[in-house]
Amino acid sequence: MSFLQAWFTAPQAPWLPDVVLQRWALQAAWALVLGAFTFVLASRFRPAWRAGAAAAVAAWCLWPGPASPSYWLGLAFQSPSLMGVALCLVWAWRSKSPKPVAGPVSRALSWPGIVLASAGILFGWLLLGDMLAWWPVSVYAWGFGSGALALACALALLLWVLDGAGLAGQRLTLSFAAVLLVFTLTRLPSGNLWDALLDPWLWLILQASGLLALLRRVPGWWRASPATRA
Repeated sequence: MSFLQAWFTAPQAPWLPDVVLQRWALQAAWALVLGAFTFVLASRFRPAWRAGAAAAVAAWCLWPGPASPSYWLGLAFQSPSLMGVALCLVWAWRSKSPKPVAGPVSRALSWPGIVLASAGILFGWLLLGDMLAWWPVSVYAWGFGSGALALACALALLLWVLDGAGLAGQRLTLSFAAVLLVFTLTRLPSGNLWDALLDPWLWLILQASGLLALLRRVPGWWRASPATRA
């Protein structure tokens, strides 16, 4: 009981991921990300060929040493976030059975997704300012404490309760909760919660996706108006 009390009340993370587990988790994370990208990009091929290509790329990433792309990606960008890996897997799963574009586009912009994306963009800027020493306190250091994890769990519970019967929002909330669970059990990828929820690539993708979503709501933003064409 004293160990559990110290685990949930400690101001700093009581334990970090094992070095060997962290190394293998880095390769596995890049294997899942690149395998998912390969699966989506090979959508014109037959399912067996798509799965084989994705499995081959994932196996190549798991190969130890400099011959693996995950070795160089890890040196350049470290490990992708758990949330980024989860979103790539969801993206690959959804591309498995393509649906008409005219159907669920409006439903894809569920308000839980907007809340999580906005929070990710905001925290990305806060972490960037922390890296540049703009703030009087270290925002990144908060990710090692139990308070940040409790706040993230409360946000996941709030989104689940308030979304009602929204299927898209509940799936996203479940992915968010699954990431929190994996982080709590393993402390991957670095022992810091912010590294599990956000990485630079995911932050840039969230900003680009948000900008495109806003531009799509402006009618005719990408083409000239009828008066101009006339």
